[in-house]
Amino acid sequence: MDKDIEYIEQLLFQNSSQIDELKSYATEHNVPIMDKISTEFVKQMIRIKDVKSILEIGTAIGYSAMHFASCDPNLKVWTIERSEEMYEQALSNIKHYQFDNQINVIFSDALESYDLLPPNETFDMIFIDAAKAQSQKFFELYEPLLNDEGIIITDNILYHGFVSDIDIVRNRNVKQMVKKVQNYNQWLMNHSEYTTTLINIGDGMAISKKEHTK
Repeated sequence: MDKDIEYIEQLLFQNSSQIDELKSYATEHNVPIMDKISTEFVKQMIRIKDVKSILEIGTAIGYSAMHFASCDPNLKVWTIERSEEMYEQALSNIKHYQFDNQINVIFSDALESYDLLPPNETFDMIFIDAAKAQSQKFFELYEPLLNDEGIIITDNILYHGFVSDIDIVRNRNVKQMVKKVQNYNQWLMNHSEYTTTLINIGDGMAISKKEHTK
C-alpha cells in the first residue's frame, strides 16, 4: 500500500465507528465494500451539502449505506440490492447497528426498481455502486429524481486500474467491461446538464453536479 494512503487511513481509523467491524466480514467473504478514504470522502460531501436523502444503487452488506446514514440522524437512505444473499445480510446488519429507522432496502434489480420507490420521492444525492456495465442506464433512469443542485457519485470509474491502461487486459469479457466504463466516463464529461469531476481515490469516483434549473 502507498505510504501516504496508509498514513491517511491510520488517521481516519482513529475515529472508526462500529460499522467498520464489517470490514473483516467483507474480506473473509469477498464482498467488495468501499475503502476507508473513499467512504470518509463521500461522508464529508454529505455533510458539506447538508444531504438529507440518498438513493444508493448497490447495497451489498449495507456498509456504505450505514456510514452515510451516520452523518445525520435525520438523513434517509433508500438502497437497492439484487442479490438475495446480500439483501438478507444487509437487513441483518442494518438492524444490528440500529439504522433500520433511516435505511430502506429494496430487493430488486435496480433497472426494475423505479416504481418500487415511494411516489414523489426525490434525493439530494444518488450513489451508483452496482453493475459497472449498467452505470449509464442507472444514471439516466434515476437522475430525474435528483433535487436541483443535487449530486450523483459513481464509484469504481477506474475499474481496478484497467480503464487507464486497457492494453494490459487479456480477458475479452473484462476488456468489454473496461470499454463500457471508459465510454461511461466520457459520456459523463460531455453531459450537458451536469458538471462532472473525476477523483483518483479508492477505485476512482465521478462526482456529477446537477446544474441550476433556469
